[in-house]
Amino acid sequence: MQREDERIVVIGSGPSGAAAARTLVDLGLPVTMLESGDRVPDGLLVRAMGRNVFRRRGSLPERPSGWIDTLVPGGLSNYWVGASPRFAPLDFHEGERLHERYRWPVSYAELVPYYETVERVLRLAGDPRDVPNLPGPVVLQRRRLPGAWQKVASAASGLGHGLAPMPYADGADWSISRTGVGFNSFTHIVRGLRRRSNFDLRLGAHALQLEWDGASRRVRSVIYRDRNMGCDKRISAASVVVAAGPLASTRLLLNSTSADFPDGLGNTQGLLGRYLHEHPTQWFSIRLRDRTLPRLAQAAYMTRGPVDDAGPLMAAGYTIGFSTTGDKLLSVLPLPLDRFGILVFGTTVPIESNSIELDRARPDECGLPVACIHMTYSAAELENLTAARVRLAMVFDTAGYPCSVPTDIPDPKPGASVHYGGTVRMHASPKYGMLNGWNRLHAVDNVVVADASAFTTGVEKNPTLTAMALATRAAERLAAEMKAA
Repeated sequence: MQREDERIVVIGSGPSGAAAARTLVDLGLPVTMLESGDRVPDGLLVRAMGRNVFRRRGSLPERPSGWIDTLVPGGLSNYWVGASPRFAPLDFHEGERLHERYRWPVSYAELVPYYETVERVLRLAGDPRDVPNLPGPVVLQRRRLPGAWQKVASAASGLGHGLAPMPYADGADWSISRTGVGFNSFTHIVRGLRRRSNFDLRLGAHALQLEWDGASRRVRSVIYRDRNMGCDKRISAASVVVAAGPLASTRLLLNSTSADFPDGLGNTQGLLGRYLHEHPTQWFSIRLRDRTLPRLAQAAYMTRGPVDDAGPLMAAGYTIGFSTTGDKLLSVLPLPLDRFGILVFGTTVPIESNSIELDRARPDECGLPVACIHMTYSAAELENLTAARVRLAMVFDTAGYPCSVPTDIPDPKPGASVHYGGTVRMHASPKYGMLNGWNRLHAVDNVVVADASAFTTGVEKNPTLTAMALATRAAERLAAEMKAA
């Protein structure tokens, strides 16, 4: 039986919440997880010879905010392709060139052991060697670029880029997944925790508010809507880990008002909901002129170029894969291709006006204000995508594989990448961030915010692995402090 004065409430079963809960349970702390959803969406992923030959996932749900969000067990991992690159050492301090507010309060070196822990949980397939701006991961299955692609990798290296197989959490080489993904945080982590005596899972439990106790200067309970019973309930907590995803976590804190925090829990400097960032993204096909390259069994990743070649916090990463479904199905055959699909992730410079606020004129089904999102891309951020296409063509040309790259690609729509974060950002100073270097609210010591909303800046890489590493680190610290109290 869990003791209420020791219980940690974890909100959300997405990758960060699952990573935090796993760490806390393994360290012997009593954990209750509140998950708004009650059923994992159906899907199908078929892998053969280490290749994803068929994938079917449910459509991404759009919330009242107009941006993609989901209230299901496993969160957005139900729609995640499994890309798991580490952030590079420079990603944590490169923003200093622009302003002190863009320096993370944690370094790459401090995250390395937690990256390794999470990579073992994800059972990655990839190349364990370092390449420029992409540290090598711990992998279960080694992957290499096909021989002819080594010329492209060499050309990329000469221009300051790395090129390697994208580290993926894809599962076994031969497998069928009924969730449509190789890794789902609910099915791969949370379900296993249910067998542990110090873990309590409550499905259909939608968190509404963290209750602040002014006398003790701590959050003492969480109010949630029991969606199955249709009533509100209160659960006491010694500490709370908020990991509902950047949109839902920010909205929860904004709705957690009190006499001490009238603008949202811990919001002493007006930063809550500010500095929203995400990836401007574009997908297109390139065609090689008069030459071919082998099909890629696993998509390749070309990293950002040298820092000195771009403005502060301006970078782009490239995923290189198939341009058509037919190419993917034929990937088991030794036939080369003259066309490849390219997915580019650019970056945005986090600014205060890109934000999440409450729309008090629009209540949700629980009677609370929905989130209203304000975000635009600057001319420099859009130009960064154009420059990325030029850079890509340069790499292939240098390798001896000149290619045609489209020039008339529409500007991306904010939110399309579903990689948003930064709205409960980390910084050593409360002047520039809501959280300290351990993901703890500066003003509320027993509340951890453990998802990508904690990111100080948004780099050009998929955020999931780093969010899970930060959550694991924060949970380990929380457990140590609670045991020592």
